[in-house]
Amino acid sequence: MDEIRNLFTEGKRAYQLHQYDKANRIFLQLVEKTPFFADVFNMLGVINHNSGQFNDALKFFEQALKINPKYTEALLNLAVLYNDLGEYKKARKLYSKVQAKSREHKGSKMDPFIRAKIANKHAEVGDIYEGIGFYKDAITEYSKALKLAPTFHDIRCKLAICLREQRNFSEAIKEFRRVIKTNPKYHYAQIQLGVTQYAAGKTKDAVKQWNLVLKKVPDHEGAKMYLRLAQGAA
Repeated sequence: MDEIRNLFTEGKRAYQLHQYDKANRIFLQLVEKTPFFADVFNMLGVINHNSGQFNDALKFFEQALKINPKYTEALLNLAVLYNDLGEYKKARKLYSKVQAKSREHKGSKMDPFIRAKIANKHAEVGDIYEGIGFYKDAITEYSKALKLAPTFHDIRCKLAICLREQRNFSEAIKEFRRVIKTNPKYHYAQIQLGVTQYAAGKTKDAVKQWNLVLKKVPDHEGAKMYLRLAQGAA
């Protein structure tokens, strides 16, 4: 029993530190000894999904759910995997299953934890689309995420960046301003607002935005860099 506990602790620590090769090796040893840890199979699924081993990831998530059919995180992770595999109907079915499960416990109101988890999963799918330049699809996923979690400012900034890449400058600026109004200390949003204004031909507004950042953070390298760019183009 001590050996199993030690393997689990060591593997979980490696997983949390993103040492996935090490975690994968330890977890595979662990499931050979006791194949009843749903969370271990879930983590193996995540590791294999991240490394592009989709078939193995699918098997691990399914095994986690075989052990615990109500395992929310494994359900969501499997839904994301189905999205990556183009199995959109299966993904939607799983999302619906999670939402239905939440309503069973909370009536018609979704549990905040579940809401946040689903929002982050939509954002993860959005990140994939954004990474390959499918901005329209990324905007759809980020919008779904923000419908569930409107206060997730990092996701709203991602949405705004994709709107900018689609040349929808007015909507991008609106989203960045919404973030800054809520959190004036979110300098990343201010920098990106300036970038958007500059791209839209509003150089004076961009320079003003970057100078505002420098007033608060005098050594902000991003603001300095963009100001040099603006001055060089003047």
